[in-house]
Amino acid sequence: MNTNDCNSKMNSMFTNPLFKMGFFDFFLKMQQEGIDAARQYWIKYAQENSLFPGTMDTYERMADFYIILGLVPKIKHDQVLSENKSLNEENRFLRDAMRELRLNLFAEGGEAAQRIWHKSIDKQLEVNKEISKNFFELFRMLKVGSE
Repeated sequence: MNTNDCNSKMNSMFTNPLFKMGFFDFFLKMQQEGIDAARQYWIKYAQENSLFPGTMDTYERMADFYIILGLVPKIKHDQVLSENKSLNEENRFLRDAMRELRLNLFAEGGEAAQRIWHKSIDKQLEVNKEISKNFFELFRMLKVGSE
């Protein structure tokens, strides 16, 4: 498999919401089971082979370090998810506000265009009436002048 295929499959896997939800649960469970198994082994090993004093404290510190090191991505992921949710809500609010502004602008623009259209039609009708009056008066004057 070439690099592009591998990258595209990894991207599709990481964009899958089911994988996103299940991966961190799996990772957390695997980590907790690994820590429990390591503690059991370290306790058993320390009881059987106590070479150095304070070995259990060292093992516990190592376990705490492993827990902190492993949980950082989960904590960071949760923070990013909560921030993403709040940003999505803000985006939704801004989109709705922009949609309302556009609708108001279109409504006001439509009303203004309609008023201008009615005014121009009314003026055109007045001009047509004036032209017809002038035309009929011209015919009357021609008729009167020819008699």
